[in-house]
Amino acid sequence: MPKEEMLPSESEWMIMETLWRCGHDLTSAEIADALPKSSKMNQRMVRVLINRLCKKGMLTYTVDPDDARVYHYSAARGRQECQKAKSSAFVENYFEGNRLSAAFTLLEGGKLSAEQIKELEDILKKARKDI
Repeated sequence: MPKEEMLPSESEWMIMETLWRCGHDLTSAEIADALPKSSKMNQRMVRVLINRLCKKGMLTYTVDPDDARVYHYSAARGRQECQKAKSSAFVENYFEGNRLSAAFTLLEGGKLSAEQIKELEDILKKARKDI
């Protein structure tokens, strides 16, 4: 599978967010119930997405000791790791790998709070030290 296909799609990301937010393993029914109502995903679609995520190595599962038909799913990769991979793929696909161009585009789209500006300055200071 190409590297990009190993990353979660937008719909799969919702499954991952649900597991990250809950912080513990969930069954497919629990995942479906915990999704935002705006997602309009039914139980069958959730199971399809879970299977895809398992194939991509994004989820792991255990079999319920009391009922072998019930699987408990958990995130195999953390949110930050996935965000970095997705953002790198985004920069490669839409900005020809130019991180500065991507950052400018994203930052021009809205106002930053004083705290966000401070965080950005800290990132730049660290980048200068790493040169």
